[in-house]
Amino acid sequence: MKITFYFLSILMLFILMTSCQKTGLLTRYGIFHVKNDSTVTMNGVIGGRTDNQFNNLLKNHSSLRWIELGYCPGSKDDEVNLVVAKQMHDLGINTQVSSASEIASGAVDFFLAGNKRIVNSGAQIGVHSWAGDNKVPAELKVDAIEHDLYINFYKSVGMSDSEAKEFYFFTILSAESNDIHWMTSEEIKHFNMATD
Repeated sequence: MKITFYFLSILMLFILMTSCQKTGLLTRYGIFHVKNDSTVTMNGVIGGRTDNQFNNLLKNHSSLRWIELGYCPGSKDDEVNLVVAKQMHDLGINTQVSSASEIASGAVDFFLAGNKRIVNSGAQIGVHSWAGDNKVPAELKVDAIEHDLYINFYKSVGMSDSEAKEFYFFTILSAESNDIHWMTSEEIKHFNMATD
């Protein structure tokens, strides 16, 4: 009994430490690093615990208005990514990428959920097709139900139906799931990646 209680205590301490850490002058919630009262930076892969980390961040930093994405290669859990991104959008939070930023895959979906979006010259934004269930999205019919998850997500964060479909099909046709297409400045402009 004492061993079980001791083990559970250590496990809880570990979970608390990994969901919120003070590193130097920054407070960290997984991939989110608090910069100031209204801004966090985001670096790393969006995973299965990102929703908990984001909610813990919001509990302690309710005045959050900006997320600056740095190096974000994508997501391990697309469903969690879309849920957190939609939550961020509904809270009126904005996103930004700097000239040194490199975001790809699911991190691009996360970025697009920002109410205001800033793309600084030189930022790298990479897209590709999704993979799963032994299906190749580019080989599915245009009206296949498998496309709906992302198209509906894009519409839920402010794209029109035609914009959502155009961007979604651009991503799945630009590169296979094991490759990446780095968007050109013309593509970034065409797809309104920045709102300003």
